[in-house]
Amino acid sequence: MMRCFVFILLLPALTFQSCIAWVCPSLEPFATTLISRKNLPSSVLAISQTPYISDIGQSWDGVHAKERHPANVAAPDSDADAAATDSSTYLIHKGRAIKMIKRCVAIEGLSVSDGWTPQASEAFSLAVEAVVRANPILTGQLIEEKTSLWPWAQPRTLRVIPGVFSPESHSFLTTINPPADLASPAQVLYEEEINKGTSAKELFQHVHSHVAPRLLGKAEFSYDQIKNASPLFEAKLMDFGDGYAAYSIKMSHALGDGTTFFQVIKQISSYMNGHEPQPINWDNPLKATHEIYPETFSNQDYERSYGGPFGWGVFKNIRTLGKRKCEYLLLSKDKITQKKRELQKSDENARISSNDVVMSVICEMCGSSDIFAFDRSVRGIKDDVDKSDAGNFFWEIPFEREKAAANPSVIRNILMSESGTYYDTDEVPLMPFLNGRVGRITSLASITQKTTFPGSKVICQFPSASFISDLPLDVAVIFRFDEEHFGIMHNFRRVNPSPLLSEIIA
Repeated sequence: MMRCFVFILLLPALTFQSCIAWVCPSLEPFATTLISRKNLPSSVLAISQTPYISDIGQSWDGVHAKERHPANVAAPDSDADAAATDSSTYLIHKGRAIKMIKRCVAIEGLSVSDGWTPQASEAFSLAVEAVVRANPILTGQLIEEKTSLWPWAQPRTLRVIPGVFSPESHSFLTTINPPADLASPAQVLYEEEINKGTSAKELFQHVHSHVAPRLLGKAEFSYDQIKNASPLFEAKLMDFGDGYAAYSIKMSHALGDGTTFFQVIKQISSYMNGHEPQPINWDNPLKATHEIYPETFSNQDYERSYGGPFGWGVFKNIRTLGKRKCEYLLLSKDKITQKKRELQKSDENARISSNDVVMSVICEMCGSSDIFAFDRSVRGIKDDVDKSDAGNFFWEIPFEREKAAANPSVIRNILMSESGTYYDTDEVPLMPFLNGRVGRITSLASITQKTTFPGSKVICQFPSASFISDLPLDVAVIFRFDEEHFGIMHNFRRVNPSPLLSEIIA
């Protein structure tokens, strides 16, 4: 009974991959109306003329098979296929991972772009419209089917009903006018140039303190979206009118992981530039049964990592919430590269990436966890899961924090090993979970997909951090701030001195 109480009432999140995570039946009349008002470049016009769009369907009535099964996914031909994916809903999951997915926070991030024009704003609006029409799952509502009506009943399936938020009546893009007292990024960069300051640090602080709070919303977990019947996808745009703009994209984690999120962003960028987007497959039948823990896990490993011991540890950590706050660090990419070379020179057999160095810094800094887990995509690793498949196709890989702090190659050795894990079957330790000394690391550093428009350039990116301060466990997110810097955001209860950090901090 205690375990049920802990899991249902006290855990705000069991997993995340954050983060830091982002057609068209009748788009041509919509595009034509806009084009008649402004002389838009050919790339915008091409959005409405792309064959891919016109092939999707001629109307949005939520009935045609093409709406339920996008153009890139064939409707089921057999009874077995129909059972795997209901013709009127998208099956999200029907296994153990339902509990974890419900406690995942929506994936959200913002970008600041230079060279932005009114035409770029129109193209962004068109592209968001095109993407939701091309992927009807983005227009849906998340529902939970239970085995009975009792509150403590186990969930049977998670599903999405597409078309609840029809693009005919619901706007997926919100345009925000910048307040008069909000400085444009152009002003921050200009003042730093005049004063010969470090522009990246000032821009980082400005985006964090002033821009992000206006574009990145309050943390929204999947269970919130079920309870409130809220939209699963949205975008916001703030055009400063001086060539700079900031925009955010948000997607429910129930729909997919960080890789899925960036697939959506890539489609938006393709539409903005008049290109045919790479289709996203939302209907891989393995999505409904894929579990987010390694296949080497025994039932004992699972229970320790996600069951009673973990729940009890999180319960103990509730008292630490007042001691946690979200903190940011800006790291120099050049210094990281230099340190990586030094480490590789000292050990010729070491295979170390920049991401490994940053993860080692995180492990060295954290003094309140003994085990961390990082997320690893299984696309291209697990049979029948392709790179174009959307969903929560990842494993959480637990490892010993102190070992990774002492040796950055530990992470790379895990990835290169045959099993792809740190612990063998039945070796996941008990006490760190009972004591609440476990944490999560999500890395977005290797994902560089950006939404661009001809003549514009993304100058920085920033993940949502609103959920971090409210989690009773150590969490860190690695992200790529700009071309020359990585960023870390974390909520560690206890921070250790880190010699490695002092060598790579900006």
